[in-house]
Amino acid sequence: MPSGEVDDAGGQGEAVVPADGTATLLGQGYQGAVYRVDTASGPVIVKKAMGRGITRALRRAMLRREYGIYRMLAGVSGVPACHGLREGDELVLDLVPGVSLREPGQPPGDRGQFFAELLELIKAVHRAGVAHGDLKRKDNILVGPGGHPFLIDFGTAVSAPPGAGMLRRWLFRQARRTDLNAWVKLKYQRQWVEMDPADQQYHRPTLPEAVARRLRRAWRRLTLRRLRRPRAD
Repeated sequence: MPSGEVDDAGGQGEAVVPADGTATLLGQGYQGAVYRVDTASGPVIVKKAMGRGITRALRRAMLRREYGIYRMLAGVSGVPACHGLREGDELVLDLVPGVSLREPGQPPGDRGQFFAELLELIKAVHRAGVAHGDLKRKDNILVGPGGHPFLIDFGTAVSAPPGAGMLRRWLFRQARRTDLNAWVKLKYQRQWVEMDPADQQYHRPTLPEAVARRLRRAWRRLTLRRLRRPRAD
């Protein structure tokens, strides 16, 4: 890496992932590889499109789309800052020093305060015209410094910028409801009898979620019947 500097390149800057193998590979997903890179400006996360041919082209397109999402979210506290899309295939983001909500014992401290802050963060993201769409995965929610929530991985987010068409606005509304439903499920861990009446407004399952719930219930009933059925000697 010639300079080690990170700025808002917007696709015009030098590559961030060095070719000498000093970057730390954190994982691989549908968009490519995720690295931690230590730069002169501090550690960053780099999502890099990998592969060849049409696979690489599709991944580059997904990173361009996600870069646009982060531009819409610029300035939203609780979302990692984006430092540009380098050479069209390296999305550079702040590294948030935190742990996944999936880890045992998370969030520490005042659970009610954490989820109140998480709700306000989700609403702020929505006001910016973005719905995350995948908050049921606890790995997409970090417990950051001071125990404050952060949202990461907007690869499947749905946006509705000014002037968006009818279909896009409808999809955004559905994804927004999915985010709020996920918040309720994470907060109450499916213990619905304990739900605060003030939170009931956020529990409005979308049609796909309602259908999936009915299918799960039907499958559980069928499975229980089979288990209870007496075996022939």
